[in-house]
Amino acid sequence: MRQKRKKVLCVDSDPSFLDLQKKTLTHKKIGHCFFGFNDFGDAIHFIEKQVIPHNEKLDYILLDQKILGKELVSSLEKISGLKNFLKKSEIIVCTNENNNALRNQVMQYPFVSAFLVKPIPSNYIEFLITGQSD
Repeated sequence: MRQKRKKVLCVDSDPSFLDLQKKTLTHKKIGHCFFGFNDFGDAIHFIEKQVIPHNEKLDYILLDQKILGKELVSSLEKISGLKNFLKKSEIIVCTNENNNALRNQVMQYPFVSAFLVKPIPSNYIEFLITGQSD
């Protein structure tokens, strides 16, 4: 039985990571909607102008800690302020740093479902989203 199409927004500074996630998640067998951005401001603009006004929702948001740097926590606060949009969205934070203090701080947000340290196996995010992988 085919799962409902998920809508996934990804913000990452690495074009190859964006490409890999897009290819994996939009594969015709899976068929999820994927919105990739390399700038957090552009992603927020998309959410405010395209998602919220059309009463859409995103199922998952993949956030690159590197692109946000010290702004990660304030970025999570910004997302938290988008209550209409955030009702059922799950945030997955991806990072190059295995930092327990940052992990603990980020995981205090109830909408953050995972803190992943790169490199992330190519099908792991697919598994988190769909419960299965090729």
